[in-house]
Amino acid sequence: MEWWNEARLAFEIFMDQHGLLAGFALVLVEEAGVPVPIPGDVLMLALGVHARQGMVPLWQALLILEVATVLGASVLYVASARAGRGLVYQYGRYSHLTPKRLDRAESWLRSHGARAIILGRLTPGLRMATVIACGVFGIPFWRFLPALAVGGLLYILLYTLLGFFVGPVVLRVLEGIHIPLSLIGSLLPLALLTVWIARARRGLHLREANDASVADRPHRWRDGAVAGVLATVLSTLAMNVLVVVVGDVALLAPGDLVERARARLAVLALIRVIGPVLLLAAVPAFILVGALWGAAYAEWVEPYLRWPDWLSGLGFALLPLSVALLVALPALDGAAPDLGHLGPFAAASEALRHAAFGIALGVIYPLRLARFRDWRRSTPASIKPHPLGAT
Repeated sequence: MEWWNEARLAFEIFMDQHGLLAGFALVLVEEAGVPVPIPGDVLMLALGVHARQGMVPLWQALLILEVATVLGASVLYVASARAGRGLVYQYGRYSHLTPKRLDRAESWLRSHGARAIILGRLTPGLRMATVIACGVFGIPFWRFLPALAVGGLLYILLYTLLGFFVGPVVLRVLEGIHIPLSLIGSLLPLALLTVWIARARRGLHLREANDASVADRPHRWRDGAVAGVLATVLSTLAMNVLVVVVGDVALLAPGDLVERARARLAVLALIRVIGPVLLLAAVPAFILVGALWGAAYAEWVEPYLRWPDWLSGLGFALLPLSVALLVALPALDGAAPDLGHLGPFAAASEALRHAAFGIALGVIYPLRLARFRDWRRSTPASIKPHPLGAT
Protein backbone atom coordinates (compact mmCIF):
# COMPACT_ATOMS: atom_id res chain seq x y z
CA MET A 1 0.00 0.00 0.00
CA GLU A 2 1.30 3.44 -0.91
CA TRP A 3 2.60 5.66 1.87
CA TRP A 4 0.36 8.46 0.58
CA ASN A 5 -2.70 6.26 0.98
CA GLU A 6 -1.59 5.51 4.52
CA ALA A 7 -1.40 9.23 5.25
CA ARG A 8 -4.83 9.71 3.70
CA LEU A 9 -6.11 6.81 5.80
CA ALA A 10 -5.09 8.66 8.96
CA PHE A 11 -7.28 11.57 7.91
CA GLU A 12 -10.15 9.28 6.94
CA ILE A 13 -10.02 7.73 10.41
CA PHE A 14 -9.99 11.24 11.84
CA MET A 15 -13.08 12.12 9.80
CA ASP A 16 -14.82 8.83 10.63
CA GLN A 17 -14.33 9.50 14.33
CA HIS A 18 -15.44 13.14 14.31
CA GLY A 19 -17.72 13.38 11.27
CA LEU A 20 -18.68 16.78 9.94
CA LEU A 21 -16.80 18.57 12.69
CA ALA A 22 -13.53 17.21 11.31
CA GLY A 23 -14.31 18.47 7.81
CA PHE A 24 -15.33 21.84 9.24
CA ALA A 25 -12.09 22.22 11.21
CA LEU A 26 -9.74 21.21 8.40
CA VAL A 27 -11.42 23.33 5.72
CA LEU A 28 -11.56 26.35 8.02
CA VAL A 29 -7.87 26.00 8.81
CA GLU A 30 -6.93 25.71 5.13
CA GLU A 31 -9.13 28.64 4.07
CA ALA A 32 -7.52 30.78 6.77
CA GLY A 33 -4.24 30.35 4.93
CA VAL A 34 -2.63 27.66 7.08
CA PRO A 35 -1.24 24.76 5.00
CA VAL A 36 -2.60 21.28 5.74
CA PRO A 37 -1.23 17.97 4.41
CA ILE A 38 -4.55 17.01 2.77
CA PRO A 39 -6.08 19.59 0.37
CA GLY A 40 -9.63 20.81 0.96
CA ASP A 41 -10.97 19.44 -2.31
CA VAL A 42 -10.00 15.90 -1.24
CA LEU A 43 -11.88 16.46 2.03
CA MET A 44 -14.92 17.60 0.05
CA LEU A 45 -14.72 14.47 -2.10
CA ALA A 46 -14.48 12.32 1.03
CA LEU A 47 -17.50 14.01 2.62
CA GLY A 48 -19.41 13.43 -0.61
CA VAL A 49 -18.55 9.74 -0.43
CA HIS A 50 -19.64 9.64 3.22
CA ALA A 51 -22.94 11.30 2.27
CA ARG A 52 -23.53 8.69 -0.43
CA GLN A 53 -22.88 5.95 2.13
CA GLY A 54 -25.46 7.52 4.46
CA MET A 55 -22.91 8.45 7.12
CA VAL A 56 -23.81 12.17 6.94
CA PRO A 57 -26.72 14.02 5.31
CA LEU A 58 -25.62 15.68 2.08
CA TRP A 59 -27.22 19.04 2.93
CA GLN A 60 -25.38 19.14 6.26
CA ALA A 61 -22.07 18.41 4.56
CA LEU A 62 -22.66 21.26 2.08
CA LEU A 63 -23.71 23.67 4.84
CA ILE A 64 -20.78 22.85 7.11
CA LEU A 65 -18.26 23.23 4.29
CA GLU A 66 -19.76 26.55 3.22
CA VAL A 67 -19.67 27.96 6.75
CA ALA A 68 -16.07 26.79 7.20
CA THR A 69 -15.07 28.35 3.87
CA VAL A 70 -16.67 31.71 4.63
CA LEU A 71 -15.26 31.91 8.16
CA GLY A 72 -11.76 30.80 7.21
CA ALA A 73 -11.51 33.04 4.16
CA SER A 74 -12.80 35.98 6.23
CA VAL A 75 -9.94 35.44 8.68
CA LEU A 76 -7.47 35.49 5.79
CA TYR A 77 -9.13 38.64 4.39
CA VAL A 78 -8.80 40.47 7.72
CA ALA A 79 -5.17 39.37 8.12
CA SER A 80 -4.36 40.57 4.59
CA ALA A 81 -6.10 43.89 5.21
CA ARG A 82 -4.10 44.32 8.41
CA ALA A 83 -0.85 43.71 6.53
CA GLY A 84 -1.74 46.68 4.39
CA ARG A 85 -0.99 47.69 0.85
CA GLY A 86 2.11 49.61 1.92
CA LEU A 87 3.91 46.35 2.67
CA VAL A 88 2.94 44.89 -0.71
CA TYR A 89 3.94 48.02 -2.60
CA GLN A 90 7.27 48.20 -0.80
CA TYR A 91 8.33 44.59 -1.31
CA GLY A 92 6.25 43.59 -4.33
CA ARG A 93 8.68 45.16 -6.78
CA TYR A 94 11.19 42.42 -5.99
CA SER A 95 8.78 39.95 -7.60
CA HIS A 96 8.13 42.25 -10.56
CA LEU A 97 4.97 43.58 -8.88
CA THR A 98 5.70 47.23 -9.56
CA PRO A 99 3.34 49.92 -8.20
CA LYS A 100 2.02 50.41 -11.73
CA ARG A 101 1.17 46.73 -12.08
CA LEU A 102 -0.38 46.63 -8.63
CA ASP A 103 -2.51 49.69 -9.41
CA ARG A 104 -3.63 48.03 -12.65
CA ALA A 105 -4.52 44.82 -10.79
CA GLU A 106 -6.48 46.79 -8.20
CA SER A 107 -8.34 48.69 -10.91
CA TRP A 108 -9.24 45.44 -12.68
CA LEU A 109 -10.43 43.84 -9.44
CA ARG A 110 -12.59 46.82 -8.54
CA SER A 111 -14.06 47.20 -12.01
CA HIS A 112 -15.02 43.54 -12.35
CA GLY A 113 -16.15 43.28 -8.72
CA ALA A 114 -18.07 40.17 -7.75
CA ARG A 115 -17.42 38.38 -11.05
CA ALA A 116 -13.66 38.61 -10.55
CA ILE A 117 -13.90 37.29 -6.98
CA ILE A 118 -16.14 34.39 -7.95
CA LEU A 119 -13.91 33.48 -10.90
CA GLY A 120 -10.81 33.68 -8.70
CA ARG A 121 -12.39 31.43 -6.08
CA LEU A 122 -13.18 28.85 -8.76
CA THR A 123 -9.69 28.87 -10.30
CA PRO A 124 -7.13 26.43 -8.80
CA GLY A 125 -4.08 28.33 -7.62
CA LEU A 126 -5.96 31.62 -7.29
CA ARG A 127 -8.42 30.82 -4.53
CA MET A 128 -6.23 32.07 -1.67
CA ALA A 129 -4.62 34.77 -3.81
CA THR A 130 -8.06 36.23 -4.55
CA VAL A 131 -8.85 36.61 -0.86
CA ILE A 132 -5.45 38.13 -0.11
CA ALA A 133 -5.78 40.59 -3.00
CA CYS A 134 -9.22 41.71 -1.80
CA GLY A 135 -7.85 42.34 1.69
CA VAL A 136 -4.69 44.12 0.55
CA PHE A 137 -6.49 46.34 -1.98
CA GLY A 138 -9.21 47.27 0.48
CA ILE A 139 -12.22 45.76 -1.31
CA PRO A 140 -15.11 46.50 1.09
CA PHE A 141 -16.06 43.48 3.15
CA TRP A 142 -19.75 43.91 2.37
CA ARG A 143 -18.89 43.54 -1.33
CA PHE A 144 -16.34 40.77 -0.81
CA LEU A 145 -18.47 38.51 1.41
CA PRO A 146 -21.39 37.73 -0.97
CA ALA A 147 -19.03 36.98 -3.86
CA LEU A 148 -16.93 34.79 -1.57
CA ALA A 149 -20.02 32.88 -0.45
CA VAL A 150 -21.20 32.29 -4.04
CA GLY A 151 -17.78 31.27 -5.34
CA GLY A 152 -17.18 29.05 -2.33
CA LEU A 153 -20.55 27.33 -2.67
CA LEU A 154 -20.01 26.60 -6.37
CA TYR A 155 -16.59 25.09 -5.60
CA ILE A 156 -18.03 23.02 -2.75
CA LEU A 157 -20.91 21.78 -4.89
CA LEU A 158 -18.51 20.70 -7.63
CA TYR A 159 -16.28 18.54 -5.42
CA THR A 160 -18.83 17.30 -2.90
CA LEU A 161 -21.35 16.23 -5.56
CA LEU A 162 -18.50 14.68 -7.54
CA GLY A 163 -17.69 12.62 -4.46
CA PHE A 164 -21.38 11.84 -3.93
CA PHE A 165 -22.06 10.54 -7.44
CA VAL A 166 -18.71 9.14 -8.59
CA GLY A 167 -16.58 9.40 -5.45
CA PRO A 168 -14.97 5.93 -5.35
CA VAL A 169 -13.96 6.23 -9.01
CA VAL A 170 -12.49 9.70 -8.47
CA LEU A 171 -10.57 8.60 -5.37
CA ARG A 172 -9.09 5.66 -7.26
CA VAL A 173 -7.95 8.04 -9.99
CA LEU A 174 -6.34 10.28 -7.39
CA GLU A 175 -4.54 7.29 -5.90
CA GLY A 176 -3.04 6.60 -9.32
CA ILE A 177 -1.64 10.09 -9.74
CA HIS A 178 2.12 9.92 -9.17
CA ILE A 179 2.37 13.49 -7.89
CA PRO A 180 -0.60 14.04 -5.54
CA LEU A 181 -2.54 17.27 -5.73
CA SER A 182 -1.40 18.33 -2.28
CA LEU A 183 2.19 18.40 -3.50
CA ILE A 184 1.24 21.00 -6.11
CA GLY A 185 -0.84 22.90 -3.56
CA SER A 186 2.12 23.22 -1.20
CA LEU A 187 5.00 23.30 -3.68
CA LEU A 188 3.65 26.24 -5.69
CA PRO A 189 3.31 28.72 -2.78
CA LEU A 190 6.57 27.42 -1.29
CA ALA A 191 8.39 28.12 -4.56
CA LEU A 192 6.79 31.57 -4.89
CA LEU A 193 7.71 32.54 -1.32
CA THR A 194 11.27 31.27 -1.73
CA VAL A 195 11.79 33.16 -4.99
CA TRP A 196 10.31 36.33 -3.49
CA ILE A 197 12.61 36.14 -0.45
CA ALA A 198 15.67 35.59 -2.64
CA ARG A 199 14.77 38.45 -4.96
CA ALA A 200 13.94 40.77 -2.09
CA ARG A 201 17.29 40.14 -0.41
CA ARG A 202 19.09 40.67 -3.69
CA GLY A 203 17.10 43.79 -4.50
CA LEU A 204 17.81 45.25 -1.07
CA HIS A 205 21.52 44.44 -1.47
CA LEU A 206 21.60 42.55 1.81
CA ARG A 207 24.86 40.93 2.73
CA GLU A 208 25.16 37.27 3.65
CA ALA A 209 25.43 38.33 7.30
CA ASN A 210 23.51 41.44 8.42
CA ASP A 211 23.47 43.25 11.74
CA ALA A 212 19.76 43.80 12.27
CA SER A 213 20.15 44.92 15.90
CA VAL A 214 20.19 48.58 14.84
CA ALA A 215 16.40 48.75 15.18
CA ASP A 216 14.82 49.87 18.43
CA ARG A 217 13.19 47.31 20.73
CA PRO A 218 9.54 47.76 19.58
CA HIS A 219 10.59 47.28 15.96
CA ARG A 220 12.70 44.25 16.84
CA TRP A 221 9.81 42.59 18.62
CA ARG A 222 7.30 43.34 15.88
CA ASP A 223 9.61 42.50 12.98
CA GLY A 224 10.76 39.32 14.64
CA ALA A 225 7.15 38.24 15.24
CA VAL A 226 6.23 38.88 11.59
CA ALA A 227 9.29 36.96 10.43
CA GLY A 228 8.35 34.12 12.81
CA VAL A 229 4.86 33.85 11.35
CA LEU A 230 6.19 33.80 7.78
CA ALA A 231 8.84 31.24 8.74
CA THR A 232 6.15 29.07 10.34
CA VAL A 233 4.06 29.10 7.17
CA LEU A 234 7.08 28.44 4.97
CA SER A 235 8.35 25.56 7.10
CA THR A 236 4.87 24.00 7.17
CA LEU A 237 4.68 24.16 3.39
CA ALA A 238 8.11 22.55 3.19
CA MET A 239 6.99 19.71 5.46
CA ASN A 240 3.85 19.15 3.38
CA VAL A 241 6.04 18.76 0.31
CA LEU A 242 8.40 16.46 2.20
CA VAL A 243 5.51 14.27 3.36
CA VAL A 244 4.54 13.52 -0.23
CA VAL A 245 8.10 13.18 -1.55
CA VAL A 246 9.08 10.80 1.24
CA GLY A 247 5.86 8.91 0.53
CA ASP A 248 6.99 8.26 -3.02
CA VAL A 249 10.47 7.25 -1.84
CA ALA A 250 8.95 4.95 0.77
CA LEU A 251 7.45 2.86 -2.02
CA LEU A 252 10.90 1.27 -2.24
CA ALA A 253 11.12 0.66 1.51
CA PRO A 254 10.09 -2.46 3.45
CA GLY A 255 6.36 -2.84 4.01
CA ASP A 256 6.58 -2.22 7.74
CA LEU A 257 8.02 1.24 7.19
CA VAL A 258 5.29 2.06 4.70
CA GLU A 259 2.53 0.77 6.95
CA ARG A 260 3.76 2.52 10.09
CA ALA A 261 5.04 5.80 8.65
CA ARG A 262 1.74 7.61 9.06
CA ALA A 263 1.69 6.79 12.77
CA ARG A 264 5.20 8.09 13.32
CA LEU A 265 4.82 11.45 11.58
CA ALA A 266 4.29 13.96 14.35
CA VAL A 267 1.78 16.20 12.60
CA LEU A 268 -0.54 13.31 11.72
CA ALA A 269 -0.32 11.95 15.25
CA LEU A 270 -1.11 15.39 16.66
CA ILE A 271 -4.27 15.73 14.55
CA ARG A 272 -5.40 12.25 15.59
CA VAL A 273 -4.87 13.02 19.25
CA ILE A 274 -6.39 16.47 19.71
CA GLY A 275 -9.51 16.13 17.58
CA PRO A 276 -11.23 18.84 15.52
CA VAL A 277 -12.27 21.19 18.35
CA LEU A 278 -8.80 21.49 19.83
CA LEU A 279 -7.39 21.64 16.30
CA LEU A 280 -9.16 24.97 15.80
CA ALA A 281 -7.49 26.28 18.95
CA ALA A 282 -4.15 24.64 18.18
CA VAL A 283 -3.73 26.32 14.79
CA PRO A 284 -3.70 29.93 16.04
CA ALA A 285 -1.60 28.77 18.98
CA PHE A 286 0.82 27.19 16.50
CA ILE A 287 1.11 30.49 14.61
CA LEU A 288 1.42 32.44 17.86
CA VAL A 289 4.25 30.21 19.06
CA GLY A 290 6.08 30.85 15.79
CA ALA A 291 5.62 34.59 16.29
CA LEU A 292 6.93 34.41 19.87
CA TRP A 293 9.99 32.42 18.80
CA GLY A 294 10.61 35.00 16.08
CA ALA A 295 10.37 37.87 18.56
CA ALA A 296 12.72 36.07 20.95
CA TYR A 297 15.22 35.55 18.14
CA ALA A 298 15.11 39.23 17.18
CA GLU A 299 15.48 40.51 20.74
CA TRP A 300 17.85 38.14 22.48
CA VAL A 301 19.71 36.06 19.88
CA GLU A 302 20.22 37.78 16.52
CA PRO A 303 22.00 40.89 17.93
CA TYR A 304 24.73 38.67 19.41
CA LEU A 305 25.39 36.43 16.42
CA ARG A 306 27.69 37.38 13.57
CA TRP A 307 27.08 34.33 11.45
CA PRO A 308 25.41 34.30 8.03
CA ASP A 309 21.71 35.01 8.41
CA TRP A 310 20.58 31.49 7.51
CA LEU A 311 23.08 29.94 9.93
CA SER A 312 22.04 32.26 12.76
CA GLY A 313 18.43 31.19 12.30
CA LEU A 314 19.40 27.54 12.04
CA GLY A 315 21.42 27.73 15.25
CA PHE A 316 18.53 29.40 17.06
CA ALA A 317 16.14 26.68 15.86
CA LEU A 318 17.91 24.21 18.16
CA LEU A 319 16.07 25.86 21.06
CA PRO A 320 12.46 25.30 19.85
CA LEU A 321 13.51 21.89 18.53
CA SER A 322 14.67 20.90 22.01
CA VAL A 323 11.28 21.93 23.42
CA ALA A 324 9.51 19.84 20.78
CA LEU A 325 11.65 16.77 21.38
CA LEU A 326 11.61 16.97 25.18
CA VAL A 327 8.01 18.08 25.72
CA ALA A 328 5.73 17.75 22.68
CA LEU A 329 6.67 14.29 21.40
CA PRO A 330 6.66 12.58 24.83
CA ALA A 331 3.22 14.15 25.44
CA LEU A 332 1.96 12.70 22.14
CA ASP A 333 3.40 9.31 23.05
CA GLY A 334 1.42 9.27 26.28
CA ALA A 335 -1.79 10.62 24.74
CA ALA A 336 -1.96 8.14 21.85
CA PRO A 337 -0.78 4.69 22.95
CA ASP A 338 -2.70 3.10 20.04
CA LEU A 339 -0.31 4.79 17.61
CA GLY A 340 2.70 3.14 19.18
CA HIS A 341 5.98 4.79 20.04
CA LEU A 342 6.53 7.74 17.68
CA GLY A 343 10.26 7.15 17.73
CA PRO A 344 13.00 8.51 15.48
CA PHE A 345 10.76 9.11 12.46
CA ALA A 346 8.77 11.79 14.29
CA ALA A 347 11.95 13.23 15.79
CA ALA A 348 13.49 13.47 12.33
CA SER A 349 10.38 15.14 10.91
CA GLU A 350 10.43 17.71 13.72
CA ALA A 351 14.15 18.31 13.21
CA LEU A 352 13.61 19.00 9.52
CA ARG A 353 10.63 21.28 10.21
CA HIS A 354 12.56 23.31 12.77
CA ALA A 355 15.58 23.51 10.48
CA ALA A 356 13.36 24.96 7.75
CA PHE A 357 11.83 27.34 10.29
CA GLY A 358 15.22 28.53 11.52
CA ILE A 359 16.69 29.10 8.06
CA ALA A 360 13.56 30.95 6.93
CA LEU A 361 13.53 33.07 10.09
CA GLY A 362 17.18 34.00 9.64
CA VAL A 363 16.82 35.15 6.04
CA ILE A 364 13.38 36.80 6.38
CA TYR A 365 14.01 38.89 9.50
CA PRO A 366 16.43 41.40 7.88
CA LEU A 367 13.91 42.11 5.10
CA ARG A 368 11.64 44.04 7.41
CA LEU A 369 14.50 46.24 8.56
CA ALA A 370 15.21 47.37 5.02
CA ARG A 371 12.46 49.99 5.35
CA PHE A 372 14.86 52.01 7.51
CA ARG A 373 16.90 54.54 5.62
CA ASP A 374 20.62 53.65 5.74
CA TRP A 375 19.94 51.04 8.40
CA ARG A 376 23.26 49.24 7.80
CA ARG A 377 25.29 52.31 8.71
CA SER A 378 22.98 53.85 11.31
CA THR A 379 22.84 53.71 15.05
CA PRO A 380 19.49 52.94 16.70
CA ALA A 381 18.84 56.59 17.51
CA SER A 382 19.38 57.78 13.96
CA ILE A 383 17.16 55.29 12.15
CA LYS A 384 14.30 56.87 10.24
CA PRO A 385 11.71 54.70 8.56
CA HIS A 386 10.62 55.21 4.99
CA PRO A 387 7.12 56.73 4.87
CA LEU A 388 5.76 53.83 2.83
CA GLY A 389 7.25 51.21 5.12
CA ALA A 390 5.71 52.44 8.34
CA THR A 391 3.50 49.41 8.58
